[in-house]
Amino acid sequence: MRILLVGDSVTQGSAGDWTWRYRLWKHFQAAGVAVDFVGPRDDLYDNVSATLGSQAYVDTAFDRDHAARWGMTVDVPDVPIATLVEDYQPDVVVEMLGVNDLVFGARTPETVANRIATFVDEARSADPGVPIVLAEVTQTWFGGVPDLNSRLPAVAAAESAVAPGVVVADTDAGYDHFTHTWDGSHPNAVGEAMIAAAVADALSTLDVGPPASRAFAQIPLGPRVAPRLAATPADGGATLSWTGPPGATAQYVWLRDVTAGEEWRRLPFPVPGSTWQTSLLVNGHRYRFRLQPMKGDEAAAGDVRSNVVEVLPQRPPAAAPTPRLEPRSKALRVSWRAEAVATSYRVSWWPVGSRTAARTRTVAGTSTRIGSLSPRKRYAVTVVAVNGTGNGPVSKRAVARPRP
Repeated sequence: MRILLVGDSVTQGSAGDWTWRYRLWKHFQAAGVAVDFVGPRDDLYDNVSATLGSQAYVDTAFDRDHAARWGMTVDVPDVPIATLVEDYQPDVVVEMLGVNDLVFGARTPETVANRIATFVDEARSADPGVPIVLAEVTQTWFGGVPDLNSRLPAVAAAESAVAPGVVVADTDAGYDHFTHTWDGSHPNAVGEAMIAAAVADALSTLDVGPPASRAFAQIPLGPRVAPRLAATPADGGATLSWTGPPGATAQYVWLRDVTAGEEWRRLPFPVPGSTWQTSLLVNGHRYRFRLQPMKGDEAAAGDVRSNVVEVLPQRPPAAAPTPRLEPRSKALRVSWRAEAVATSYRVSWWPVGSRTAARTRTVAGTSTRIGSLSPRKRYAVTVVAVNGTGNGPVSKRAVARPRP
């Protein structure tokens, strides 16, 4: 059974979506009905970069072919429906268009309904008997949509009088602005399932598969892929940076003060972009952070969180160590007193007069041995205290000659 799905952004979907196409495919798979979705595209719209061509589906294991595109109208389709029917020979066509004609094209509901009737005529000019499902526009809160939807049964009846097999999918039934979209227009996971179920019911009246079952409450909302988080401590703060999941528009930041024994708490406002800085942490306390991704106004369910990172905010080392040199055979032993907040030390050395030949190593303790030196040369040595927040001042040079 070859099915051609023609639509706009609601049918195409965006990065990080399952899409209602996926859920319709799973319905047929569960019912044991072999179907082949056909069309010139197989992609999503990337709502973050505002580009077409994304393959960032939550699950790519379904037939992704379709003829839908973000922003498409019934008045000016990407490919004429007659051409699509000729090229792909569908056994049934499912159409969901019209909202962009009303909202952006400023067309009247009557004009759009007449254009949908013409869409049916054009499809049947290529295949006179092809069944067609006219899906209602789901965004009934936009001007003209209820009026357009109310006209579709008459269009279906008039076209079926010419040749049977044009039906309406009741996709706007129970569909809610706040509950079933992630941005006030495009379906969230539950909205996808509702659309797919209504389309499946309409297809069943054409003897294409059974009616759909409905278990929408079990479907988790929000992104289903976790971000990857990194953090850098600062003096009294930290900087978080992350790679967000496909389609995510913001992140909720969760943190806990481990030193103070705090539980996890979520900060009140989601953060857009890929970095965030805070300057309200206590130096010397250990903090843990994690992220909860969002797409539009949908926060990820509780099983989707980033990795946890830990930071220790503290002041940078304030004092410069004083290196002490002890000559050894073709070597120098360098030692210094510990700086209170240092976690490591950077030791540099070079032959006196040849600063460009300097070499450097990082040392965790408070001494190190520098070997393979020439006893005929004097060497300068400096030490810098380091921690996760930054570097302290460079010490004064200490100079000594290795023993033969």
